[in-house]
Amino acid sequence: MASNNYLITDTRKVKLLVIQFLKDLVQNARGQVVTFRPAKVAQEIAFKTRRSPRAESVIIRNFFEELVEHRLIHVIKKSARGKVYGLYRDSFLWRVLETYEPHYVLSIIEESIRGQREFGNEIFNLNNISKINLTISQLNDKF
Repeated sequence: MASNNYLITDTRKVKLLVIQFLKDLVQNARGQVVTFRPAKVAQEIAFKTRRSPRAESVIIRNFFEELVEHRLIHVIKKSARGKVYGLYRDSFLWRVLETYEPHYVLSIIEESIRGQREFGNEIFNLNNISKINLTISQLNDKF
């Protein structure tokens, strides 16, 4: 049982590192879309964690497929080297990545996947939130 708990914790840590990678991409973006491959993300994470990128690449690929399934990111291209994923500037996930810390972004994604929260204007209207400059603590009280 302890090993299963370890795997869940380890998977969550990898997902948080992926969210941080996406957040960095979004913050440094100049165009309307950022693209990324699971292998490249795994390399970046392996550099930070000093572990083999092979183990993380499976988790990363599955996480990206989950995000595609929930229309948070898109498959831009399929090739012999694998899929290239993309995140558009006008997407909900882009705005969330610009606004919140990785832990909170992952919580939002996980709640949505479980069906407890919907991505949409009725839950988050980030344009209005950014206009009135609410702090993260005020938003946490709200949700």
